[in-house]
Amino acid sequence: MTGIILRFSIENDEVSSGLSSLAQRLDDATGFYRSVGENLKNSTRDRFDSEESPEGIPWKKLLPSTIRAREKSGKTPIKILRASDNTGLAYGINYRADNKEVSVGSMKPYAAIHQLGGIIKKPARTALQEKSTKRFVKASKAKDPQSISIPAHTVNIPARPFLGISSPDEERIINITRDWLNG
Repeated sequence: MTGIILRFSIENDEVSSGLSSLAQRLDDATGFYRSVGENLKNSTRDRFDSEESPEGIPWKKLLPSTIRAREKSGKTPIKILRASDNTGLAYGINYRADNKEVSVGSMKPYAAIHQLGGIIKKPARTALQEKSTKRFVKASKAKDPQSISIPAHTVNIPARPFLGISSPDEERIINITRDWLNG
């Protein structure tokens, strides 16, 4: 027995035009990925205000010592991962889109440890401390400095995930996709 072939073609100008337009959009999806990237960038930045993961899990609270240090230095209001509003991790969230994909993230060197958590190992060191104020200062600014030894220690950074796609993000991406495919 020999094979069989079924041929199919569209003879409708409106359908042909629509398929042609769709094919052109599929050839360059950069605009689609930019829309998705902008949406994900904004929702990621919003997580710094809500202080929760993409799954809606609240971030671990700041330690009392961290809160005291921020209050002492005037960094208020006290927000998790937000020592300042116009610089730092939240401000550094951005995206890169091309014809094939979009990536959202931060180039800040400390972004990964806050996303994933981890342990920072601090080596032993010496520092100058101003005798009268018990504050650490630069050697050039110290008045009556005292050299002190700081032993090696570790700092545990809890995971506070900010990158990811939430359920509302998924819904928005589906809507962006529909709008983009419909032209």
